[in-house]
Amino acid sequence: MDSRPDQKIAIARRFKALRRKALLSQSFLACIIGVCRQTVNKIEGRRVMPHRRTWDNFCNLETKHTQARTVHLTVHWQEKFDLDSEKHKKAT
Repeated sequence: MDSRPDQKIAIARRFKALRRKALLSQSFLACIIGVCRQTVNKIEGRRVMPHRRTWDNFCNLETKHTQARTVHLTVHWQEKFDLDSEKHKKAT
């Protein structure tokens, strides 16, 4: 994994840059990396540092986005989210 920058501003910029490139809302990014929208908002607002697991999940997503430039990431994750939602509905 990528080492986590010590400065909140560097992390905030990376979160915002990925969201813009991948056309993700804060809510959708949060869902993908396993946190709530408020956490993404606080990270982008430089109020908190992400936990190690959150940072690892973010870096994995960032890497996948970089490697899959020809695939529209939002569609990929929307399909995954829809499948996960269906699994959750069946389980309840």
